[in-house]
Amino acid sequence: MTFPTRTWIRPSIWTGLLLAALVVAACGAPAPLIPTPTPETPPEAVTTLRVVCPESLLPALQTAASAYGRQNANAEISVFPRADAQALRSLRQGDADIAVLTWFAETLPEEAWARPLARDGLAIVVNPQNGLQGITLTQLRDLYQGRLDDWGSWGGLPGPPQLVSREASSGVAGYFQAWVMRDARVSLNALVAPSSAAMLEFVDEDSLAVGYVSSAWVDGRVRALAVDGVPPVGEAVAAGLYPLTRTHFVVTLGEPEGAQRDFVEWLLGPGGQKVLQSHGFLKGE
Repeated sequence: MTFPTRTWIRPSIWTGLLLAALVVAACGAPAPLIPTPTPETPPEAVTTLRVVCPESLLPALQTAASAYGRQNANAEISVFPRADAQALRSLRQGDADIAVLTWFAETLPEEAWARPLARDGLAIVVNPQNGLQGITLTQLRDLYQGRLDDWGSWGGLPGPPQLVSREASSGVAGYFQAWVMRDARVSLNALVAPSSAAMLEFVDEDSLAVGYVSSAWVDGRVRALAVDGVPPVGEAVAAGLYPLTRTHFVVTLGEPEGAQRDFVEWLLGPGGQKVLQSHGFLKGE
């Protein structure tokens, strides 16, 4: 009986054929997709600006800084309260980038750049129970020297006036001294209010009290007197008719540049002016 002849393939040949098949299969299959790493975009640098201003302007400028920051995520603006002389000193020493000054108690540095920012009046305020309607600058000077014994003699609520002033280092006290008292001194019997808010509280709580505060701060707790026949209302302050009208200036050392310039331009423009006006300040002229 004849058996069919078998063809034997050595194991090594089988191995070679299997590897060849695998290579062919691998070549025919699509290569796996490997994601290419996307380089991260570095975040833009945050610019920090330091602004100093009188205490009376602090809430308005803090609101303005927050509003600007919402529109400019890369700007970080900090606002600090400083009386005018201190604010100017901070600017000179490089501790501040921008200063807002109520008035120029001293000469500005030669390199200073300044523009009118806002306007208000220094309002003379009494308790609403006091019937006095107005006062002259001469009377105001006499009053704060302690020369009035009874409000009743001027048509006000009978009783001795309770004078309320500000600490000597504050910008508003410096302005009051320069424009109202001049060479005279405020009576030592005057109480001292540490802030505009405290001034309003003192006058609100004492029916015989009298004080002074930015017209932007006047509310229903007090009543502002006419000075030389002119009340500190918006129209009179805007026109400069009120005798104690003040202009606030934004000041930098040299013409502002970069982020500093952007913020100053925004403050002087519609966005910043809208915020300031919402706090009772008028457009600077």
